[in-house]
Amino acid sequence: MLDRIQQFFSQRMGSQAPLDEAQRLRIATCALLLEAAHADRDFSDEERRLVADLVAGRFGLGEDETAELLVVAERERRGAEDLYQFARLVNNDFPRERKLAVLELMWRVVYSDGVLEAHEDTLMHKVANLLGVRHEELIALKLKVRNEET
Repeated sequence: MLDRIQQFFSQRMGSQAPLDEAQRLRIATCALLLEAAHADRDFSDEERRLVADLVAGRFGLGEDETAELLVVAERERRGAEDLYQFARLVNNDFPRERKLAVLELMWRVVYSDGVLEAHEDTLMHKVANLLGVRHEELIALKLKVRNEET
């Protein structure tokens, strides 16, 4: 996977072939989860482990692949001007059920510390809007996760 990650960065610099669509979607999903983890300005080791566990489980990744994905997604997240590039990949290439699944994972990250901060809630509404998810669906996912976490 490291070779593919290097290809991804090489592509951004104007050479070599890009990652395949599945790999780009993994990076986009992971970047969105990391954005949720950073939204309250307190990115803990617990949140990092949760994001790692969520992406490993969702994509069937081993420990090394998960660690590499987190590194790439974090670099991409930091380098992005906004969330649009990540949301666009998810929106264009995932069916509605998968979009909802990504939002549910994001809610799990948001509620991992037991507190919903205003920045986190704003982020969730923004991403839902970018993904074309209705407000009612977003709130249903929020309540589902919140009730499971308490």
